[in-house]
Order: sequence, then structure tokens, then C-alpha cells
Amino acid sequence: MADIDTINERWAVTGAAGRIGRSIRRALRERVAELVLLDSAPIDDLGAGERSERIDLADAAALRDAFAGADRVLHLGAVSDEADFHDLVEANVIGTFHVFEAARQAGVARVAFASTGRVTGFYEVGTVVDSTMPVRPDGLYAVSKVAGEAVARLYAEKFGLDVVAVRIGAFDEKPRDARQLSIWLSPGDAERAMIAALTAPVDGFEILLAYSDNTHGWVDLDRSRALGYEPRDDASRVGAENGAVDPVTSGPHAGSLATPEFTLSRQRPF
Repeated sequence: MADIDTINERWAVTGAAGRIGRSIRRALRERVAELVLLDSAPIDDLGAGERSERIDLADAAALRDAFAGADRVLHLGAVSDEADFHDLVEANVIGTFHVFEAARQAGVARVAFASTGRVTGFYEVGTVVDSTMPVRPDGLYAVSKVAGEAVARLYAEKFGLDVVAVRIGAFDEKPRDARQLSIWLSPGDAERAMIAALTAPVDGFEILLAYSDNTHGWVDLDRSRALGYEPRDDASRVGAENGAVDPVTSGPHAGSLATPEFTLSRQRPF
């Protein structure tokens, strides 16, 4: 797929102070005239062509103002792991609605939405998942991302935005354990996935599976490659931090994250 010229564009990134935002900033900045970094936490290490604003996802009007003049938005901001469901809904569902409605009002043509591979976390090991298969969320965090994907699809199909939902694998410097030998996403491949999600020619709504090219992977990356994502890393070549070399062979993709206790222990009692 031919690379498009975005050097005169302005891109905005929510959740820019988070782990993925910090990791991919430089790669995004190299492609554009201006990178607008948005987060509720301060961002002080700005480089040339970058500016930042402290914005909460609850403030839809501030998001709309921050998106003014932006060509593309990357929405990374979220509660990014299992948590009390009320908190997840506020950030990951209502906050995502605010981002898409603000983008619509600001005239942004493309939004890339950071979802998670955990929306299919209950498929059994041995099942190769692609982007057309029904969701099977492994917890309430994943449920909130399923809802976010529904918001994203609505804004593509009803309001005409071009949207790519990026289902992110286990993002880390290196795989942590045997399970991550199959679902790892390297920092370099995260850059490549987000750039593809922001720039691939799409008409409407697409899902991009963002995993590295893992030898023992549990996902089909063909559609992601068709969208311009070319992963280069492989968890098996890097090795797991805990020394594991053999992949997981049974249980759900989500492993211990799929247990009842993982979710219930994070809910406020009522």
C-alpha cells in the first residue's frame, strides 16, 4: 500500500501521557506538521511541532476546541485495565462518545480508536481470531471497549467519519510470560499499527488487529496487513521475561484475566 503524504497535517492524540502515547509520539511527530498531545496529566517534554493541553475526557467542549483544525485524531485515552464498571463507563464509553462527537463537530475526517484484543479474550487457545468473529469479552474493561467500538461504528455509519478500531495486544517492551508469546505487541509494531490506523484508505468502519507477527500467535493478521500494517517483530525471537519458551496450550486467550475474581475484586460493593 502506498504511503500517503501527511507532512502538512495536524494530528491530535488523547491519552498522550500514557504508555503507548509516550512510546509512539516520536514516530507520529515525524509524519506531521503539528502533533497536539491531550491528557489529564501534564506533558512537559515537548519537542518542535508539539503542543499539549490538559483535558479530561469528561469535557466534551474542550475536546472539540482541541480538535479544531486537526486532520486526524488518535483516541488512546481510557481506563486501560479492569476496574470498577462505573469508572470504566465514565471514561471508556461516555469519554469515547465525547471524543467522537467532538471530532464530528470539529470536522475531523479520521479517528483511530484504541480498543483491545481482550474483546475476544474468551476464545479458547487454538482458536485463531479474526476481526469478523463475534466479540467474547474477558471482563468489564473489555465490555467497555466493545461499547466504544459500537460508538465508533455508529459515527462511521451514521455521521460519515472514517474510523479504524485498533484491537491492541499485550503491549510491552518484551513479552512477560508464556501467554504473551502469543499476544505480544512490540513498541515498534505499535507505532506501525497506529500509523496504519490513522492513514490507511478506508471508507467507513474497519478493525485492525494490532499484534506483532508472533510465531505462536492467536490472531489472523491478513486484514490488518491489507490496511497497511506490516508487523516486524516476533515474541519468540525476543523471549519472555520469565524465561518461558513454550506457548500456552489450553484455556481462554485471556488466561487468568478471564477468572471471575479478576473482575469481581475490582468492583465497588453495593
